[in-house]
Amino acid sequence: MEKSDRDIIISIVANAFEENPRVMAMMKKKNPARSVRLMTEYAYDLVEKFDGIYLSKDKTTILFYYQNSQYRRTFIDFLKYGKMFLKAIKPSQLFPTLKREKYIKSLRRDYEDYIYVWILGSDPEITSIRGLADIRDHLFGLSKRLNLPILIETTVEKVLKLYQYVGFEIYHNWYEQETGINVWFLERGLKK
Repeated sequence: MEKSDRDIIISIVANAFEENPRVMAMMKKKNPARSVRLMTEYAYDLVEKFDGIYLSKDKTTILFYYQNSQYRRTFIDFLKYGKMFLKAIKPSQLFPTLKREKYIKSLRRDYEDYIYVWILGSDPEITSIRGLADIRDHLFGLSKRLNLPILIETTVEKVLKLYQYVGFEIYHNWYEQETGINVWFLERGLKK
């Protein structure tokens, strides 16, 4: 039986989350795989509303993104976030996580509008770069069509190098002392 695209996407994103030190530091220790899955399902349901999911043609790489001016969470979204938080994330991480998210958002470029890349993940068992090239082409084409820059953050150094390779530039770096995690802020401005 072939997996549905939703199952493929959630599996890829869950694997990406498991490689992210910032995410894993928040997860409940009892069953971290279940916690990551719950967080992934929440993220999927949220960005799907904004038509912000792109699965590469070879189904190995996934992109979650949104146009900042269209990103609005409803009361129901906040309830779902709370439910996911209670089930997946350590209670001690509630206020530090909310504070960290607010601070990270305050460090983003102050553009009138932009495309925000929330999650980029690849199947770790696939070594081909075709999926990443497809994602890059989709994202850069969207940026050109909408005439908007692209913003992204990462805490994974090997991913940072990949972003730089395809044309993103670091505009800020924040080292979070409490967790010992670096957060790199990158942008890809408008290209002529």
